[in-house]
Amino acid sequence: MKNTKKWLMTYFLCVILIAGMVIAAVVYVDPFMHYHKPLKDVFYYNLNNERSQNDGITKHFDYDALITGSSMTENFKTTELDEIFGVRSIKVPYSGGSYKELNDNLVIAMRTHPGLKVIVRCLDMDRFFDTKDTMRTDLGKYPEYLYNANPFDDANYLFNRDVLYTRVWNMIRNREKDPGITSFDDYSNWMLSCKFGRKGVFSSPINEPIEKMTLTENEKSTIQENIQINVISLADQYPETEFYYFFPPYSAVWWGNKYQVGLVEKWVAAEKYIIEQILPHENIHLFSWNDRFDITTDLNNYKDISHYGEWVNSWMLVQMKQEKGHLTLENYKVYLEQEQNFYETYDYNSMFAQEDYECDYYAAGLLNQEITQAEPWSMDVDKIHTAVLKNAEAVKINKAGDMEIWCHGKLPVANGDRGDLGEYLYTKDFSGIKFTIDDVTNYRVLSFYGKKINKHGQVSAYVYDETGNVVAEYTNRYSDLDDEWHMYAIDLAGIEGKVSVILNGNYVDDSGAEDSEFAFRRIEVR
Repeated sequence: MKNTKKWLMTYFLCVILIAGMVIAAVVYVDPFMHYHKPLKDVFYYNLNNERSQNDGITKHFDYDALITGSSMTENFKTTELDEIFGVRSIKVPYSGGSYKELNDNLVIAMRTHPGLKVIVRCLDMDRFFDTKDTMRTDLGKYPEYLYNANPFDDANYLFNRDVLYTRVWNMIRNREKDPGITSFDDYSNWMLSCKFGRKGVFSSPINEPIEKMTLTENEKSTIQENIQINVISLADQYPETEFYYFFPPYSAVWWGNKYQVGLVEKWVAAEKYIIEQILPHENIHLFSWNDRFDITTDLNNYKDISHYGEWVNSWMLVQMKQEKGHLTLENYKVYLEQEQNFYETYDYNSMFAQEDYECDYYAAGLLNQEITQAEPWSMDVDKIHTAVLKNAEAVKINKAGDMEIWCHGKLPVANGDRGDLGEYLYTKDFSGIKFTIDDVTNYRVLSFYGKKINKHGQVSAYVYDETGNVVAEYTNRYSDLDDEWHMYAIDLAGIEGKVSVILNGNYVDDSGAEDSEFAFRRIEVR
C-alpha cells in the first residue's frame, strides 16, 4: 500500500512537472503572442494564422496606426502607409471577416492603444446585409480563448498539440538560425499564389435581368443596427482618431453578377443608406472608387471577381492621402447616380475581348504613373548610345525608332563554374544589353518582351544597386521557351535610387550552342 501511494505521488509529481514545463515553454516562446511581445532576437515568428495571432499583435505591439479588414486588405503594405501618413502601423486582416469581427478587434486596439492616430478599414460590400452579430463560421471553432479575459480556458492554447509541436518545438529547435518575424508587408499577402486577368475572372456571359429587386424596410433596419454598432460607435468614442473607411473596388464582373439577378439598384440603395449614416461623423473619412471604371473594368487588376492586385492597395493609400474618392455630403449622390447608371447599362460581355497581360505586374506599372506621376522610361534609339551591348547588336525595326536587341552566342565559362550568375554577368561577361536608370524610386515595374530565335537562347534579367548588389531578378530555362514573343516583368517596388539593368539573352555557360540567339524589345520602366 505504501509503495502504491509512493508510486501515485511520484506519478502525479511527474505529471505536474511535465505540465509545468509545457506551460513554461508555450508562455516563453508564445507563438501567438498571447502573453507578451515576440522575442524577435531569440526566435523567428511566422505570421500565418490571422485569427490566432491578430489579438496578440493588437495588444502587444507598438504602433499608432492600424490596417484591418477582410482579404481586401491583406495586400496592403504597412511601409507604404507609414511613409504616406507619417505613422508606425500594423496590419491585422481577417480573411472573410464580418463587420462585428473587425470591430471587436478594433475595440481591443483602442483599449490598449488609446492614442491611435489612423485606422484604415474596408467595408466589404458583400457584407452589407449581415446582422450585427454575424461571424464567419466556416473556418472551424473560433479561438475565443485567445481574445477573452478568462485565464482558465487558456488551457486550449497552453496544451494545444499544434502550438506545442508545430510551432514552439520548431521555434526552439531553429532559434539560432534567423530570429525575427514576418514583415507586415508580407503578412497574409497572397500575391505570389495568384494569376490575374480575364481568363480567371470572367468565364460566363452576363445575361439581362428578369426582374429587379429593391431594398426592404427590414433590410434597412438590419443594416442600420450593424453599421451603428460595428462601424460608427467606436469612432464616436474616440473622436481624436481618424478612421479611413473604404468600399473595396470590386471588379465589373462582380457588378455584372448582381446585374443579371436584378440586384444593382438594391445594392446601391444599401450603399446609399450606409453612406448617409456614416458621413455626419467628422472623424470618419469614407472613400469609394467604384466609379473608377477604368480600374474596375480592367480585369488585369483582378484574380477573381472581387480581389485586386497589391498595386491597387498601394494606389488606394495614395488616393486616401490626396482625398480622391472621398465621399462627402456634397458629392455622394452624384457618385451613387454615376455608379448605378454605369453598372446598369454597361456591356459586360465586351470584357471577353480584353487582353490578358502575360505578366501580371505590367498592370501595376500602368497604374503607377497615377500614383507617382513618373513618366514611363523606355530604351529607344535616343538612349541606346548610353547602354553597353556585349555579344549583341541593336536593330532599328521601324521609323518610329523602336528597336530589338539581338543577342548571340554563349558565355565563355565552363558548365558549373560560373558561380553566382548575377555576379558573373555584372563583373565578367553577358550577351545582351546593360543600361542605367538614374533614379528608379518612383517606378514600379521593369517590363520587356523576349523571343528565342535559335537553339539555347533564354532570359537572365538582373537589377543591381549602385554597389553591384542584386536587388531584383528574373531567370528561366531555354527549354521552357517556344519561338514566340513573350512579356516579362520584374517588380521594382521598394527599390530606390540609381540602378543598373542587365538583360542577358543567351546561354549562361559553354554547354550551349555557338549559334544560339535571343531578341529583346519594348524595354520599359513604369
